[in-house]
Amino acid sequence: MHTFLVNIGCGATWHPAWTNLDVCPLSPHVQAWDVEKGLPFESGQVDACYASHLLEHLTKDQARDMLLECFRVLRPGGVIRLAVPDLEGIVREYLRVLALAESGERAAVEQYEWISLELLDQLVRDRSGGEMERYLRTQAWGNVEYVVARIGPEAMTYMGSRRGQDDTSGTHESSSDGAVSGRRLLPTISAMAREIRSVLSGAGHFGAGVWGRRVNNGDREAVRVGRFRLSGECHRWMYDRFSLKQLLGQSGFADARLCSAFESRINGFASFGLDVVEGQVRKPDSLFMEAIKP
Repeated sequence: MHTFLVNIGCGATWHPAWTNLDVCPLSPHVQAWDVEKGLPFESGQVDACYASHLLEHLTKDQARDMLLECFRVLRPGGVIRLAVPDLEGIVREYLRVLALAESGERAAVEQYEWISLELLDQLVRDRSGGEMERYLRTQAWGNVEYVVARIGPEAMTYMGSRRGQDDTSGTHESSSDGAVSGRRLLPTISAMAREIRSVLSGAGHFGAGVWGRRVNNGDREAVRVGRFRLSGECHRWMYDRFSLKQLLGQSGFADARLCSAFESRINGFASFGLDVVEGQVRKPDSLFMEAIKP
């Protein structure tokens, strides 16, 4: 019997054995779909739902709605697997590095620059890429080992752009044999976000017509920031092991468990190369959790 697996908000990490959904597909193997519309499946049709670094880009209400949809489409006994930035882990690391930096340890001072960004930048940024991208392009070469240990080898793509590499020329595609070519660090931006940035980058859109007559410079900046904040790139919430387990329980799921990137109750999950690529965890700063539909 065919196993029905769904990868929600897959960005550039997909596998052809799964039904891969994203609001802005980067491959013919990915179906265009906005999770705010629910999920395009019948109730009880799906064996497993997987979402990596998607939930934090939704409001708390939107996240709950998405999990309720996962609950609806999963069959009894079906598995939901979530990966999100680990708020507890990031905060603990921030406090550890802060103490070492205050004690005068030189390496910790550089590490502090990064861990502060990891904690805050995607929550507060008002431009695409934010301070994290600037750091990766201009400062990270003195702190490579730490940064890669925190967020994975994809960081080298942005750092490599200093040497003339094009960091937007490819994707992160998991093929049928699990081979992956890394090209992106930041989450995939929605089609709406790309359109907004295109509009806002063109002076003519604000320099003529109704915008030119009615919107002053301060208003233009407020509109730009507001639209960016709603574009899908920013983190709108963060989760730890307690809050994520609570959210799963509130959505009807049972037996929520922490797991590592290397283990799963989804049959054959390791073979798909979604969380682990060539033996390396793709997003080391993640909290992984699975639960069951009773």
